[in-house]
Formats: sequence, structure tokens, C-alpha cells
Amino acid sequence: MSPLGAVAVLGAVASIVAYSRRKTTPLRVKCQFVIALLSWALLWYATASPFAAKGMVSLPDHMIAHILVMFLVPIGLVGSGALRSMWWILRPDSRRRLLSWWYLRRTWHAPKWLFHPVTATIVLNAVMLASHMPRIFDYVMARTWTMQWVVEPAFLLSGLFFFHFIVSSPPRVNRVRVRYQLFALLVTLFEMLMLAMSMAIFTKTSWYSVMVMHSGMTAMPGMARSASVAFSQQRLAAGILWICGDGWAVPCLILVLHRIVKKEGSLFAALERQTSRLSGVTG
Repeated sequence: MSPLGAVAVLGAVASIVAYSRRKTTPLRVKCQFVIALLSWALLWYATASPFAAKGMVSLPDHMIAHILVMFLVPIGLVGSGALRSMWWILRPDSRRRLLSWWYLRRTWHAPKWLFHPVTATIVLNAVMLASHMPRIFDYVMARTWTMQWVVEPAFLLSGLFFFHFIVSSPPRVNRVRVRYQLFALLVTLFEMLMLAMSMAIFTKTSWYSVMVMHSGMTAMPGMARSASVAFSQQRLAAGILWICGDGWAVPCLILVLHRIVKKEGSLFAALERQTSRLSGVTG
């Protein structure tokens, strides 16, 4: 089993134990528990199931796994408060001591520039771009251990870092400025669009030689048998990247716009306030 597959199984077990030790389980907690279990199941499916093995030889399957591990699973884990709920595994006295230390007596705090939505945006987009550069991609896909121990954990951790600033997990309140949230989403959407277009429109050949079966290689289900088929699969993978990007980004954009309306009263009021601010600066 892959490292993240083991993490998914352990995470699901820990979520069940933590849920069982709560004295009260209102509807919100029940919904978050279900979302957490679904997220752990998706993580296992994308990294340890037979589908994950197909992703090592099929670019479209790889792209689906990428979307799951970097975007959908982190959204589910952050939104459900799955990691925060692990505190309930501890005995009440131990939990109180831990929370007291974390919120009151902890002396070390991450620098603001490091734990910042702009930094998270840079990290996530750098990981996504680097993982699809031809030389890096060919190296990783030819070595399963690199995918399992380096790339997939980078996908998951960068996704958790990024969506911590976007998604709320009640009762935790998201206090990140909405302009940072909007910036993070728009930058990521733009990079996904440019990457997808580069893979499908701005090139006429397959980027990845590892996706083409060469002489002497054992035939694998899903592996392209020619460069033309590999390019067709690359274009399909690009479409998956963009379409699935809309699948997570549009709801997040709607959420951020709702926060803007809630804060300013309406989108027009927010635009007018921003215009007035810019006019004051330029004047």
C-alpha cells in the first residue's frame, strides 16, 4: 500500500474513533463526519487502489487522481475539520492540556509571511506546474516510489495549505481577507487554464515520452501505443484538468462572492468602495 493509502486508512479509523467519543453529535457534526470519511475514501482510491496503478501509465487517469489528491480531498478534509476533530481521540484532561498549550502557552508561531494565503497560492501553483514539466513528469512516472513518496504527498500538503485559507470548517471562522481569497482562486484558475491550453492547443506533439509504449516494453492497459495516441490522451487530460478545475473552483468563487456580499451588502457596493479607494490612491 502507498504511504497516502495508509494515511487514508488510518485517517478514516481515527475519524471514526474521534466521532464515537463525542458526547453530542448535532447534524453539523454528522455531516462533517460523513464528508471526512468520503474524503479519506477518495484519497485511498486516488493513491492506493487499482485506479492509482492505472494512473501511472494513463495520462487521463493520472490527471483525475491529481485533481482528487490536490483539490477535492483537501477541500473535504478542511471543510469537515477532519484533522481538528482528532483532538477528540484524547482523554478529556489530555485534550484540555493540549488545547490550552496550543492556544495560550505556545511560544513559537509561524512567521506571517510563511503562513499566508499568497504563500500558499505560490506553493500550490509551483507544485502543480513543476509536476507537469516534461522532464520531471517522465522521471516521476518511471519511478513509482517517487510518485508515492514525493509527488502525491506534495499534492496533498499543498492542497491542505491552500484551502485552509479558502474553505471554512465550522465552528472555525474564516478570517482571511476576501481579496486574498479571490486572488488565490483567480491565480490558480488562470494557471490551470494556461497549463491545459499548453497541453492541448499550444503544442502538436505529446510532451511525455514515458506515456508512449516503446519496443521491448510490456503492454500496459491504458498506455498509448503511438505518439499520436499519446497526444490524444494528453489533450483529453488537459480537458479533464480544466473541466474538473471548474468543478471545485466555481463553488469556491461563489462562496467568496457570498462573503463579499455579506460584508459589503452587495457586489456593487464592494466595487464602488474599491474604485473609490483606487481613485484616492491615484489622486
